[in-house]
Amino acid sequence: MSAGDAAGTAEPPVTGADDRAGAIAVRVGDPIPSIGLRASDGYLLNLRSFVTRQPAAFLFFAAPTADGEQRRRGTQVAESLAAARERFAAAEVAVIGVTCDNERQQAAWIEEQGFPYLLFSDERRSAVHGLGIPVSRDGDNMNVERPVLLVVGRDGLLRAVLHDPDPEYAADIVLAAVRRAEGLDPEPSAPAEPSS
Repeated sequence: MSAGDAAGTAEPPVTGADDRAGAIAVRVGDPIPSIGLRASDGYLLNLRSFVTRQPAAFLFFAAPTADGEQRRRGTQVAESLAAARERFAAAEVAVIGVTCDNERQQAAWIEEQGFPYLLFSDERRSAVHGLGIPVSRDGDNMNVERPVLLVVGRDGLLRAVLHDPDPEYAADIVLAAVRRAEGLDPEPSAPAEPSS
């Protein structure tokens, strides 16, 4: 399903804490959809804002208002991307976090964590809805179920979709996907067949 088709679909799956439902509605090669969100610096921005200027990595995660494992996992992936800040800057890759929290909640989390990147507020869940990213509900609070990392090339096409990425390798995978998108690294090929 393309990103354009995703906009007309039903709400993303709302899962219980132990339900690991769902594949998202976009795939590698799809264009990043045009979805406007408010950034933590107060400006309204679009997910496509960075297209043509630089590749981007969008981390959809729960942390500011999540608890337990959900918060821990989201924070770990966010911290791993923050730790690679210099590598991303050298490669001219923008990193943006997206949570279902409001700007006030995000500002408190940014200050607490020292997160060096913009956060987009998806309080209305238009981005997770459009992308089909599963969310979970805890009372009135909704959060991304498990972290999802989308790598978008300068051409606006998705170059990698990582479901619940391993924090240890998240930055390496983002940078490798960007290098392939920029034509700096060849696509991985299948191993050669042994000759008889």
